[in-house]
Amino acid sequence: MRSLADSFLIALSMYSILPVKNLNWTEKNMRYAMAFFPLVGLSEGAALYLVYKLCSALGIGSVLYSALSIFSLIFVTGGIHLDGFCDTADALFSRRPTEQKLKILKDPNCGPFAVFSVILVIMIAAASFTEIYTREAQSYILLFTFGMFITRTLSGFSVVTLKSTQTSSLAKIFGENAGRSVRYILIAEMVLASVLTIVKFGVMGIIELVLSALVFLYYYFMQKKQFGGITGDLAGFFLVLNETVWFLSAALFGGVLI
Repeated sequence: MRSLADSFLIALSMYSILPVKNLNWTEKNMRYAMAFFPLVGLSEGAALYLVYKLCSALGIGSVLYSALSIFSLIFVTGGIHLDGFCDTADALFSRRPTEQKLKILKDPNCGPFAVFSVILVIMIAAASFTEIYTREAQSYILLFTFGMFITRTLSGFSVVTLKSTQTSSLAKIFGENAGRSVRYILIAEMVLASVLTIVKFGVMGIIELVLSALVFLYYYFMQKKQFGGITGDLAGFFLVLNETVWFLSAALFGGVLI
């Protein structure tokens, strides 16, 4: 039980800004960290709910609601996944050989492709939140919470299952220290969340899950072809891309299907 509690705290301290006890990372207490990673998605959902309630109570308009919603998501995670998204965008769109792409991933400087890409995903997310605020936004928050949970099960599954690059650090550490049972726990979490999504949202839930699977397939083949394996940055890139797809598809189809 102690190792489970430690793994939970490590997951929260690594992937959120929630104030938890700092621990020394060991093979034992990191074993189940990825299994708790999806719970960060629930904290994001709670943040979105609080923003919605605050904006509704104060009569705040859709544009400011959108900005506060995006801010809350970045704040809860500390921007760690956006950082990986930016690094990956710079490397991926550089069209350099694999070795040079891996060097770009490690470069702390922010290149133009990172700037263009992060502006684009934030614009899409912001526009999506602006659109849903004119509808029954509370239902969308639950849909997004399922999405952020499921996206993290897929991201975590890739970390503990797929081959890491030689230059990978955090992804390799979490992947190598994960117990074999962690991948099955992540699959169980994903299946349970997917069933709940379909039960609650019907066709809209199915559409979101299909799109999420397609994004994961793109991620799988992209990391293999372009980088020869995964890194923490690539896992973050997938997570941001997948969440953005959830937001956009809900804004596009939710008015009819929710």
